[in-house]
Amino acid sequence: MRYAVTTEALLEELARRLAAGRGKDDEEVLALKEEIIRRNTGLVVKIAQEFVHSGEPLEDLIQAGYLGLLNAVHNFDLRRGHKFSTYATHLIKGEIRHYIRDKHNTIRIPQWVQELGHQVALAEERLFKQYGRFPTISELAEELNITEEGIKEVLKARDALNYISIDEERRADDPRPTIDIERIRSKREEPFPIEQRIRILMAIERLSELQRRIIQGLFYHEKSQAEVGQEVGLSQRQVSRLKQAILEELKRLLDDEDEEQELDQAS
Repeated sequence: MRYAVTTEALLEELARRLAAGRGKDDEEVLALKEEIIRRNTGLVVKIAQEFVHSGEPLEDLIQAGYLGLLNAVHNFDLRRGHKFSTYATHLIKGEIRHYIRDKHNTIRIPQWVQELGHQVALAEERLFKQYGRFPTISELAEELNITEEGIKEVLKARDALNYISIDEERRADDPRPTIDIERIRSKREEPFPIEQRIRILMAIERLSELQRRIIQGLFYHEKSQAEVGQEVGLSQRQVSRLKQAILEELKRLLDDEDEEQELDQAS
């Protein structure tokens, strides 16, 4: 099977022309997108071959990488000052890694780790677009208003519970580092610091599944009470009543936690 290849100069010229025509849904823009995708198929295959030791079929890895290429073509912004090939390689590798880890990860990830991991991933993507490279710990800390020490713990937490080795033979021995939540602090003073958000997310973990779905739908996904009701099989009025009861339950859980901490400090 033969795959198309392209020189970097031609690829960057195509990306430049695409960026110049961005926002126009005309045939020329669509043709440019198709041409860039076609000429980068070889890049997807080359990167996918780097992950064959994962134990996943090469064609499945190629399909995952292809999604990364599509995202690169759709989101590339020439004004950021970095090359399309650099940006595309980043997204292709990321999509393949996500595919492998999602395929093999059966560990339930706590809500607070999911939320912080998601915030870090978004910040990494924003800063990668801005600088054309992976951001440093200090840059992530500034972007997310979390101390550098806290960023390191967030990354450890994300990797500890969401990490599955890319190498098939190493999965049984994947490390599970200990996470020190106390180190995750806001870098600058703010009304709702990160340590308080973590406490609330950990309290939400102690609710029932129905309670969690209602709280997450209303406050984290910004859905209406009617929309959440449709998802959980309740009326808007029932969701409204449950919302108040759940908030009271969360307050009780947080108060109990405060009391436990005071007892620990006194003992």
